[in-house]
Amino acid sequence: MKRHTVLFRPLPCLAWGGAWVCLSGLTLVRLWALLYGRLPSLAIPALAVLLTGATLLVGWRLELPRRFLLPFGPTWKTALAAALAFVPGMALDTSYQLFTVGDMAIGGALFRLLCGAGSGLFFACVVLALLWAGRSFGRLPMPRGTAVLAVALVVNVITALYCTGTATVYYWDTNIYWSSSTMLAGQHLGLSQLRLVAESVITQEYNYLLSFPLSLVMRVLGTNRYVFLFATVNLYVLPALLGMLVLGRRSKYGGILLCCATPMLLYTALTGFVDVAAAGAGIWAFVIYTDESRPQAARGILTGGLLTLVFLLRRYFFFFTVSFGIAAFLALLVRRSQWKSFLTMAVTGVGFSLFFGQSFVVSQVLSANYADTYSAYDQGRWIDLVMLCRYYGYIMMAVALVCAVFLLLRSESRYSALLSLCQPVLCLFLFTRIQSHGQQHLLLYLPAFCFALAGGMELLPERRAVRWVPWALALCTLGSSFLPRTQPSHPSEIAVPDPLPAFTYVPGQRTDLAQLVALRVYVDSLSAEEQKTAAVLASSFTFNSSIYDNTLRSLNIPQSGGPSTSMIYFATVDKRDGFSWNALTADYLIVADPVQTHLGADNQHILTVLAQPVLDGTGIGTAYRRLDQSFPLEDGVTVYVYERTREITQAEYQAISDTLVALYPDYAQQYQPPAG
Repeated sequence: MKRHTVLFRPLPCLAWGGAWVCLSGLTLVRLWALLYGRLPSLAIPALAVLLTGATLLVGWRLELPRRFLLPFGPTWKTALAAALAFVPGMALDTSYQLFTVGDMAIGGALFRLLCGAGSGLFFACVVLALLWAGRSFGRLPMPRGTAVLAVALVVNVITALYCTGTATVYYWDTNIYWSSSTMLAGQHLGLSQLRLVAESVITQEYNYLLSFPLSLVMRVLGTNRYVFLFATVNLYVLPALLGMLVLGRRSKYGGILLCCATPMLLYTALTGFVDVAAAGAGIWAFVIYTDESRPQAARGILTGGLLTLVFLLRRYFFFFTVSFGIAAFLALLVRRSQWKSFLTMAVTGVGFSLFFGQSFVVSQVLSANYADTYSAYDQGRWIDLVMLCRYYGYIMMAVALVCAVFLLLRSESRYSALLSLCQPVLCLFLFTRIQSHGQQHLLLYLPAFCFALAGGMELLPERRAVRWVPWALALCTLGSSFLPRTQPSHPSEIAVPDPLPAFTYVPGQRTDLAQLVALRVYVDSLSAEEQKTAAVLASSFTFNSSIYDNTLRSLNIPQSGGPSTSMIYFATVDKRDGFSWNALTADYLIVADPVQTHLGADNQHILTVLAQPVLDGTGIGTAYRRLDQSFPLEDGVTVYVYERTREITQAEYQAISDTLVALYPDYAQQYQPPAG
C-alpha cells in the first residue's frame, strides 16, 4: 500500500502545482485591475503568486477539496461535472473587462491563457461546491401540486387582465429590462451573446443576467410588452411564490396566506420590475439557511451562493446581502453551535462576490464617495415611511414585528427569529444612508417579512376562533390592492401612511397619450427634408426623455419607415452625471414648462441651468426660438420645441461650467466644457 501511495504522490503534486499556476494568472489580472498604478508593476505578480499559494496551502491543510468538491465522490461523474463547468468558465472569462489593457505585457496571449484557465478552474470549483451542498442538503418538502397550479393560474389570470387594460407609457426602470430583453432576442444566439451577458454582469449596473432568460421566451413568442410581462411572472414571480409556499408549509394553508398577504410582489413585476427575481432568491436564502435540521456547511454554501446571486441580479440587493450576513453573525449570540453555517456562508459569499462582482464590490461599494454621488436620491425618511406603508401597510408590518418578537421568546425559534428581525432593520439603516426607497427597493424586506409571518402562523393555536384572524388580515391586504383609486405621481403627495397597501391592480391609464404621440410625430417631421438632432430637457414622472423614446412602443404603434429625428441623450442628476455638452449642438430642444424634475431642482441643476433660460429666453436661451406647436400633458405640464438659431458661444459654455463648479467644486472635472 505504501509503495502505491509513493508512486501516485507526484500526480496530486502536479495537480496542485497546475492549479497554483492557473489561479495565479487569474489573481494577477484581478489584482492588476485593482492595484495598477498603486503598487510597482513587479510587485503585483509577486503578490498574486503569494496570495494564491497561501490560499491553496490552507485548502490543502484543511482538505477542502475532499470535503466540499467531490459531490459524487472521486468518480468519473465528478470529473465530468468539473470539465463541463471548466469550459464555460474559461470561455466566458470577463477579467480583462475590468481595465483597459492597451499595449501592456499583461495583455499577452500567455497571460490571457493562464487567466482563462484560472477562471475555468475557479468556476468548476464553484459548480462542484454547489453540487456537493445541494446533494448534502437534500430535498425540501414541496407544497402540493394543486396549490402550486392554483397560484400559477391566479397570477397568470391577473397578469392577463392587467395587460389588456393598461394604457400607459413605460419608462426608466420599468422599461430598461424590456428593452434589453428585446435587444437580446433580436441578436444571434451563440457564444458571442453569452459573452455579452457575462461581460455585462461585471461591468454594468443594469446587466443582462435577468434579460437573457426573458429574451429566450421573446424569441419564440414575440417582443411586445405582454410577452415580457408573462415571461417575468412565470420565470421570476412563480419561484418566489413557491418559496412562500415552502415557508408556510408548517401551518395549514400558510403558504397561500403568505401569497395573499404580499400582493406587492406580483404588482411590482407587472409594472416592469424584474427585481422580483432577486427577492425570490432572498426568500430561498431564508428557507435554506434557517433549516437547522440540514448540514451546516451545505446550508452555508447554498446561502452564500444565493446572497451573491441576489446582488448580481440587481445591484442594490447588496444591502440585503450585507445585512443578511451581519444578522446571521448576530444570531450566533443565541445559537453558537451554528458557527459552521455562518463561516461557510461568509467564505462562500466573499469568494463568489469577488469573482463574479469585483468591479461592483470594489469600485463602487467601497468607493469613498459612493453615498455622496447618489445623495440626490435621498428624499428624506418620510418618503421611506410612506413607501413602506404604501406597499406593505403598517398593519401587516406591525403584525410581522409582533410575530418576530413572539418567535424570539421561544428558545427553539430564537436563532432564526433574531435573523429575521435584524436583517430588515440593518438593511433599512444601510440603505437609507444612501438614498430613499423607490417601489422596487421595497423588495429588500419581503423575504424577512414573509419569514416572520410564516413563523407567527405556526404559533397560532388550532382553535377555529383564532384561525380566522390570519385569513382576515391576508384577504383585507389583498383586497385593498384591487380597489380603484387615484395614484399619486410622487410619494411626497401622500399625506398620511397607509394602514393597508394603497397601490392598485386597476390598470394604469394616461389621459395625454394622444399628445405624446403627436409630439413624437411632430419632432420626427422636423427631419423630413434634412436629418436633424434633438434633446429632451425634462426629467419627471409626467415627462422625460425615456417617455418620449418609448411612447410608440408602449402603445404598440409600429415605427414608421419615414424620417426620424436623432435624439441626443441629456443627463439629469447632479454629481452622478456630468453635463451633456453635446446637447448644445442639437438642432432642437424639447422643453417642458414648468421645468420638470423628479429629484427636486436642487439636485438637478445640470437640467435647470439650461432648461430655465431656454423657457425664459434669457442668457443662453437667446440662441433658441420656440416653434408654434405646443403639447399639453397631465398635471398642467406643457411641452414646447425650441429651434437653435445660432451657434453656442464659448462664453456660454463656460458660464454653464462656472455655475455648476460653484455648486459642486469637488466634482469640477465633470463640468469642464469641451475645448473651443
